[in-house]
Amino acid sequence: MTGNIFVLRSEPGLSSTMERGRELGLPMEAMPLSRAEPLDWQVPEGAFDGILLGSANGVRHAGEALAQLRACPIYAVGEATAEEARALGFTVAVTGKGGLQALVDALPADRQLRLLRLAGEDHLPLSTPAHIVIATAITYRIVHRTLDEADIARLSAGGVVLLHSGEAARHFERECIRSGVERAHLSLAAIGPRVAQSVSDGWKSVATAATPDDPALLSLAADMCH
Repeated sequence: MTGNIFVLRSEPGLSSTMERGRELGLPMEAMPLSRAEPLDWQVPEGAFDGILLGSANGVRHAGEALAQLRACPIYAVGEATAEEARALGFTVAVTGKGGLQALVDALPADRQLRLLRLAGEDHLPLSTPAHIVIATAITYRIVHRTLDEADIARLSAGGVVLLHSGEAARHFERECIRSGVERAHLSLAAIGPRVAQSVSDGWKSVATAATPDDPALLSLAADMCH
């Protein structure tokens, strides 16, 4: 196996990915470049049939206002987000497997749904089917940090970088360009196609996990290291 596997995501996902990778015997390196910061927000007027979540951060940083939504079931992008919602006392109605747009597209058209999307300041737009109305509330933002000298030295040796979001991917690319990191020495493993499309050319390779979850992403990274 050549090179380390760098994990850019923030806590609590960082520790989860690191632990899972180490259990597989992978050379994991923590390099968190961002953190989530809660924002003041208000629940929009009207009744909602559910809460739409593209990230666990949507509820994790929602604060006291979340109490007004306890009766709303959760429509979660994936199992990790669903687990976070359950831990906060919510019922999960739907757990997606192929991204938030795929989840929305798969909702049955036999009833009208009004959903409240709890999202970050930088979030992907959704195409909404006719039977679904989505209101969006911004509950958090991502605050990035720059690559420091130690990060640059570690990256210069090459390896595989895990990309869990498009925002993280874009920030990482900007930082590599700013700091002069040789991108041709780094391979990128993206959790989904949209994340992979967030970066430009110039990397050693860019690949997408078979399914948008941590086990598939780490399996991909292991293959890319060999």
